[in-house]
Parts: sequence; C-alpha cells; structure tokens
Amino acid sequence: MAVLVIGGCGFIGKHIVHALDSSNIPSIVYDKFVDSSSAFRHCTYCIGDIGDVATIQKCIEQHGVTQVIHLVSTTLPKSSNEDMRTDLTTNVVQMIALLDMFVANGIQKVVFMSSGGTVYGNPQTLPMSESHPTEPICSYGIGKLAIEKYLALYKHLHGLDYVVLRAANPYGKGQDPLKGQGIIANFVHKLHHGLPLEVWGDGCIIRDYFDVRDLADLTQRALLSEHYGVLNAGSGVGTSINDIINKLGSITNIAPTIVYKEPRLLDVPVIILNCEKAERTFGWRASIGLETDRKSVV
Repeated sequence: MAVLVIGGCGFIGKHIVHALDSSNIPSIVYDKFVDSSSAFRHCTYCIGDIGDVATIQKCIEQHGVTQVIHLVSTTLPKSSNEDMRTDLTTNVVQMIALLDMFVANGIQKVVFMSSGGTVYGNPQTLPMSESHPTEPICSYGIGKLAIEKYLALYKHLHGLDYVVLRAANPYGKGQDPLKGQGIIANFVHKLHHGLPLEVWGDGCIIRDYFDVRDLADLTQRALLSEHYGVLNAGSGVGTSINDIINKLGSITNIAPTIVYKEPRLLDVPVIILNCEKAERTFGWRASIGLETDRKSVV
C-alpha cells in the first residue's frame, strides 16, 4: 500500500501522516510547501498546487500510489460565499478532474474530508445522523456535498471505492490560530497575547468539538477498511462558544476579555453529530477531551 495524502502538511494532514507513519504505512504527502519540522520515517514529499493534475499524476505514477486521502479545500465557509464561482471551480471542478485521473491510474480508494459543520444546514433533529437532510447555507457546504455526490457517482460508474468523513470541529496541537478556522486555537492564541476574544453573536452557538488525533485515527481506520460511504466524525456532544471560553479560561488561568459582534448569516445555531455509524462500522469513538489532554490546546 502507498497512500497519497493531498494536503498532508496542513493541520489535519500532519496528524494523519503521523498516524500512518506510526503504523508503518508509507505515505506520499502532496502539498504546496514542505513542512521541514515533520520528520516521518515512511513519508515522501511532493510539492505542487492542488489544481496541477499532471503533477499529482506524476507523483502517483512514481510512487505506485494505490489509495488517496484528500484533505484540501481552497476556501473557508465565509470566503466561499464571497466568491462562489471560485469556490466551485477550484474545489468541485478540480475534484472531478482528479477523479478522472484516479480512475485512469487505477486508484483503489479515496478518503475525502467533508464537513459535518456545513453540509446539513439548520438542524431538524439533534444529534444529526448521516440521513439528516442536507441543506447547506454556505457555498462551502454545497461544494463539499457536491463532491460527495460525485464520489458516489464514480463508485457507481467506475467502481472507485470511497469514504466520506463529515468532520465536525477538530482542534489540537499545530492548528494555525490565524487561519480563519479553529476557534479554540484562535482563542488560546489571543488569551496568551492579551487580546480580546471576538464572538459573532451572543456566544450561544453550539458546535461539536473533538481532538484532531481522534479524527486521524478514524481516517486511518476508514482507509484500511473495505467499507465505503459517508460517516460523521465528531464527539456527539454540543458545546457553546461561551462554554469554550469558560473552559479555556480555566485551563489557561487567564481571564478573557470578550467582544460580542453581530451574528453572521452563515452560522448554523447548533451542530451536534450522531457518530453511531462510525462506532458500529469501525469501533471508533472520539475519546480525547479538552480536560483529558490540556496540552492539546495550550
């Protein structure tokens, strides 16, 4: 087995590559830069842009890649609404080009990182299972959902196996606090630098937070299994932004200053994922909490 990890130098990617390396599974990391701080025994790096299908194909051919883990998105939920055409062309259209190339090169399986936080839209029931209606309220979620559908189509037309992981809100060591995703990393950074915490709305928005190491574990299980289809990935527990602030204040022993701003239309009020399918299928359950391992956030 040789696994191509597209976006393997990113926050989630580095944890997945570490999990693969710990299991002696060779990985080929494809990213636009090489993170020299990561030194894995069974890892090779290829540098290139996500839109450069020819370079990705060359990487696959050179290293005998048989499976792919796709982690890259060119947009964020907020930026996707600001330029929907770019969101569509650089994510969905580029993914179709990749899928064509994967089929032509005999790739056996694709694990795709989707978004449990955006594909469902406003909740009709809680927690949300994989059968919950999908009514995204941002272009980012629409794009993720479209790619999910194309993966199912390529399975039907070409036999390309796939697993979609609808990840909730992962946090943990190595998350960039200034990237625009990851409220826990952002808040910890601001606490340590004496900056106010900016909250869109009244802080009552609820999200499903879980440690990125749990997500890496699930990704590896999905990769190695014969299962295909869509699975939620989260803690199954909802935590409000105000609760996160209180927990981080307790962990860091720093009293926060909070600035509340106008709510955003792209923010769903509550997201809690039902992850029973992942537990039934892989025996997986998120097990690392904020209080379980404080080093993962501070």
